[in-house]
Amino acid sequence: MENSNYIDTLTPLRGIAALWVVLYHYDQLTTFTGLDHLVSQDSTMLLAKGYLFVDFFFLLSGFILAHVYGSRFQHGINLRSSWNYLWARFSRLYPLHVFCLLTHVLVACFLILGFPNVWDKFSHMYALKGIPVHLFLGQAWGSDYWLTWNVPSWSISAEWAIYMLSPVLFLFLFKKKGVWPWVMSIISFTILGSIVHFHVKHSLDTTFDWGIFRCFAEFTLGIVVYNLYQEGFLKKWLAKDLAFVVMALITLLGLHIKINDVWIIPCFALVILTAAYNQGKVQQVMKWPMAQYLGEISYSIYMMQGLWLSLYWMGLDSWLANRPGIVPDTWTLLALVMSLLFVNMVSAAWSYHNIEIPFQLKLRKMKFKRLFNFQ
Repeated sequence: MENSNYIDTLTPLRGIAALWVVLYHYDQLTTFTGLDHLVSQDSTMLLAKGYLFVDFFFLLSGFILAHVYGSRFQHGINLRSSWNYLWARFSRLYPLHVFCLLTHVLVACFLILGFPNVWDKFSHMYALKGIPVHLFLGQAWGSDYWLTWNVPSWSISAEWAIYMLSPVLFLFLFKKKGVWPWVMSIISFTILGSIVHFHVKHSLDTTFDWGIFRCFAEFTLGIVVYNLYQEGFLKKWLAKDLAFVVMALITLLGLHIKINDVWIIPCFALVILTAAYNQGKVQQVMKWPMAQYLGEISYSIYMMQGLWLSLYWMGLDSWLANRPGIVPDTWTLLALVMSLLFVNMVSAAWSYHNIEIPFQLKLRKMKFKRLFNFQ
């Protein structure tokens, strides 16, 4: 298999994961206002476990970046290849990150000028000391200001930290058949198991404190899964449409019944592997233009959610405070959330075409040959 081939079956999975995380956050913020969950956890944990799709992102990121960049570091690391790789990743992440941060600055100004009562209650979300932390992508590095401004961007901070380390991971793991992939897999699952064990909720839902370790473990496992893909591991069976459907259902069942979070990671890995192998009906569905587009704008969906989540939280909290004793019914809240989800997707499409891609292309065209004496 040539690593230059585009694995189109994986693209829609990014979009699905992004939407799942967004819905999870709406559910959590609803409870922050004192209301019940949008979907009762007594009936299913599918929504309550939505944070695990961040883990899916980390795992998929390791897989895809191994596919695209792994061969560059397979036999060694040099300054030029490392710089080009990191600059490519930076140009993908940073422009939209800064744009989203600016939207929250505008919201803060809007609250100060027009809604002082709301500002008094939520000003901690807009701490000025948090801006440098966000600008330098330090939210997931044990910062006290991760729960500020564009809160979901903590995972981008974690990813950037692992990106800087990933050339070394590719060197030791990419297409390696020795002991290193096994050792790193054991270390990765040990890290994940430790996070679950020590987490106050015994889950993988850790962000500013253990977020980097969470990302490191799953990114590493993503590279190992890519090695299995390259070797054609169980391809005869896993390439079948039924294999993908079965693994997707097993994963959903695991989320539904609340099994230990660590066990979901191998399920995610097999979903990725079966999707990557597939060239049948599943691939045909995944190649639908809308499915592909959803995946393409997934980063914008994820990053733009913070704006609409903040407005939802502050708006709902203020509405309830002005109407003591009145509780909106669940269907009304669900309708509101779905409306905001649609707005989130529209704004994501706009930011994808006007911020994410244009600035990514501009940054990648910048030359640094003199600075690094590239030949």
